[in-house]
Amino acid sequence: MTYRANTEAEPVPPPPSDRPLRLPVSDPFITYILIAAIVIVWVITKVASGGPIDGEIRGQVLVDFGANFGQLILQGETWRLFTSMFLHGNLLHLAFNGYALFIFGLEMERLYGPDRFIIVYVLSGLFGSLASFATWGPNVFSVGASGAIFGVIGMNLAFFLLHRDTFGEFGRQRTRGVLIIIGINLVFGFIVPRVDNMAHIGGLVAGFLLAYGLAPRYKPVDLYTSNPRVIDTISLLKRWWVPALGAVGLAVGTSLALSFWVG
Repeated sequence: MTYRANTEAEPVPPPPSDRPLRLPVSDPFITYILIAAIVIVWVITKVASGGPIDGEIRGQVLVDFGANFGQLILQGETWRLFTSMFLHGNLLHLAFNGYALFIFGLEMERLYGPDRFIIVYVLSGLFGSLASFATWGPNVFSVGASGAIFGVIGMNLAFFLLHRDTFGEFGRQRTRGVLIIIGINLVFGFIVPRVDNMAHIGGLVAGFLLAYGLAPRYKPVDLYTSNPRVIDTISLLKRWWVPALGAVGLAVGTSLALSFWVG
């Protein structure tokens, strides 16, 4: 018996390409807006304060513009937990935070997208301010974007820790590198006077937890086509409960801190 092949059968698909696939990334713009915002606010407060360009901005000016000032927070001005994120005491303070935001923020905004990035940034900054107020109460007087920036550093740690196997040795090196940066900065914060390390720690922990929940989860698709690619299966809409839990935790923490210090 002779077997005749079906010449109209579907062609066998080619094997998946072994070339590396590019990750889906976004064009960053929120980071630039945040840097511009802190620079503009510094210029305004510096003009209001007067003195040399590299001098300290007067404390009363910082209070007037929304510093994290415990005595006024205890009087109900909890909005200072937010506004203090955009204030800086001097040019060096601004330059250091602006540079750190540029270095860490651009990469994370590309990977997380602008919506998830700004959520983690703002909530981390708020948790940083809250940690400072909860620790020092009426004695707290702090300004700066450091809590939010440590939240972005926590994003770096969360991303590369989650994907350390996907990126192989590069991912493991990045994880170790971020841990070293965190360790050096925290030690520096405990040694150097006037550094609000509680804001750093609060922002770092919040940023790590929020970013881990919102981190991209990658999936390769269309491997047997001419256009294989990687997609991110996570979005802010799908993970809405992550920032929702963060907002609830922030509200509860603020209430508890106020109750403790008022009592």
